[in-house]
Amino acid sequence: MLRKGRFGGEMDPEASEYTSSMRDDVRLFDAIIRINAAHVKMLRECEIIEGSDADKLLDALSKLEKEGIEALDLSPELEDIHMAVEEYVSGEVGEEIGGKLHTAKSRNDQVSAAIRIALREEVLEIQEKLIELIKGLSEIAGKNTDTIMPGHTHLQVAEPTTFGHWLNSYAWPFSRTLEELNDDYVQVNSSPLGACALAGTSFPIDREMTSELLGFDGTVDNTIDAVGSRDFALQTMSSLAVLMTNLSRLAEEISLWSSTESDMIEVPDEFASTSSIMPQKKNPVVTEITRGKASRLIGDLMGGLNLMTTLPQSYNLDLQELTPLLWDAVDQSKSSLSIMAKLVKEIRPKPEKMLEHAEKGFSTATELADALVREADVPFRDAHAIVGKLVAGALKEGKELDDLKQSDLKKASKEIIGEEIKLSKKKLKKALDVGECIKSRALPGGPAPKSVKNELKKLEEKTKESEKIVEKRKKSLAKARDNLFKSWIGD
Repeated sequence: MLRKGRFGGEMDPEASEYTSSMRDDVRLFDAIIRINAAHVKMLRECEIIEGSDADKLLDALSKLEKEGIEALDLSPELEDIHMAVEEYVSGEVGEEIGGKLHTAKSRNDQVSAAIRIALREEVLEIQEKLIELIKGLSEIAGKNTDTIMPGHTHLQVAEPTTFGHWLNSYAWPFSRTLEELNDDYVQVNSSPLGACALAGTSFPIDREMTSELLGFDGTVDNTIDAVGSRDFALQTMSSLAVLMTNLSRLAEEISLWSSTESDMIEVPDEFASTSSIMPQKKNPVVTEITRGKASRLIGDLMGGLNLMTTLPQSYNLDLQELTPLLWDAVDQSKSSLSIMAKLVKEIRPKPEKMLEHAEKGFSTATELADALVREADVPFRDAHAIVGKLVAGALKEGKELDDLKQSDLKKASKEIIGEEIKLSKKKLKKALDVGECIKSRALPGGPAPKSVKNELKKLEEKTKESEKIVEKRKKSLAKARDNLFKSWIGD
């Protein structure tokens, strides 16, 4: 049907298969039905087509909506699902009336609209899954505000912190991505319909009407931009890439802390596998796959960005290659969030091992240096050098944190500044105690239990705020869908 004017014959079968997007278009079926229904209603309202013709078109679309995608001919020769729907409608009402379905509309603006409709719902679903992950992290953090563990830099023990504080360090970037997705939704939920091929149409259409019928928040202002841009998709993919990067980091640390060497947390059996040859093995395969998925998703984003870099305005079929990357990014994010949210809720810390690692690594060295500054009026750089010398001597002599005495401090200070620093036994013990060190870090965002609890309150407030936005948007889309369906059937 599409080729009978410009071309004298059918496209080469291999070329049809090569250029067809049918395989990936299945995801857009529902959106395309709704777009066509809204478009037909607008054409009738604007008196571009007769009411009787509009009724027949709507009846055919209603029938297709009930029968489902199985009713369509998805042969590659039809190029895409947009033409498959038009072919079906024409088969139901005849080509004369069916041919009016595409009046004042192009596949260019329709495909962009369909992607946006499908993507906005995916964004909301991803946000719901992200909220579950944040809640899971917060729940465990609330139970472990005083569970001491080592904090690390360069994968070396640095300063003592708590398991709750560490969990919050991931909840916050996930919370920021939640907010970023709120902004991405705004960019996604604008209607390109009415842009047609690129320059709009001379028919007296009502872009605002189709936008409202389909639950969009407004229209894309420029018609070339409406069909030729995919920055709404790239922005969403970018947020998902950041999300997966942080999820990968969390997965990596869960793998590390559950290793035989660290043994600080236990990954539940249902999220692990064993070896085909080594019967003792418990492998954290879920976290390993999460790391791999993150790399895959970053590749999707890079592919999309590369695709767009040399693409002139407006529509080019190259854009067709971006859509599978978008859906892959969406699907990998959803599956990873779902499984990691489950895993996080079930991981169990091993407080004794965590404390052992915190004490073994001289994690309170910084606090001792700070104590020398406060109590002995030593410049921090000198205090830093003294404590560094103290630790070096302890390591050489095989001493642990609890073995350090006033004599060790005096010896180190004598070597560094030429005089012995006097620090009472009580103050030295307090400075070296990991629990006291954590309690003293009561600044906002710090590891002290009170600070962690305050963080959790803020996280809860922000999460609830985003939760309300998501719920409001879901209700708005459901209302628009119901209104379109009711008025469609009523017609």
